Amino acid sequence: MVDPSPMRRTLSRRTLVTGGLAVGAAATVLPGCSVDTPLDGGSTSRPRPLAPDVAVATTALAELRATRRAVAATTGRFPGLRGDLDPVGSMHRAHEASLVDAVPAGADPTTPVAPYAVPRRRPAALATLRQREQQLHERLATLAGQAQSGEFARLLASMGAGVQQRLATWPAS
Repeated sequence: MVDPSPMRRTLSRRTLVTGGLAVGAAATVLPGCSVDTPLDGGSTSRPRPLAPDVAVATTALAELRATRRAVAATTGRFPGLRGDLDPVGSMHRAHEASLVDAVPAGADPTTPVAPYAVPRRRPAALATLRQREQQLHERLATLAGQAQSGEFARLLASMGAGVQQRLATWPAS
């Protein structure tokens, strides 16, 4: 007798995001092949647009990397903060790892990430980094709203919630 309950396979978050984004990218690129290929066999100068969720992932990855670098720069200037800020940097690295496979090589976000300068005084450095983390939280919430895949939107929202949890326990200056 066959068991009537279907077998459920669980997918990792990375597999789900990567697979969904790959399908989206293929759907964008493949139909456009005949449109973008010139009849004379030459190449076009127009870059192919990224699939919507790939573009969102590219922007999210750029934001995460910039914020992680800001954390590293702050702990580089103020080594005494390493114990408080290393978990924040680790969180950003984990978030990056879940997005890196979804972003094609050479993809650039449509909006550049603002440069970061570490203030000279520790209280100002912590306040400025906290503000940068808050901006990341807000950006991830916005990107989650732009994601077309529900699973990908939940992933970005989860990342934003993780940042918000770190902000709630931010070290005192």
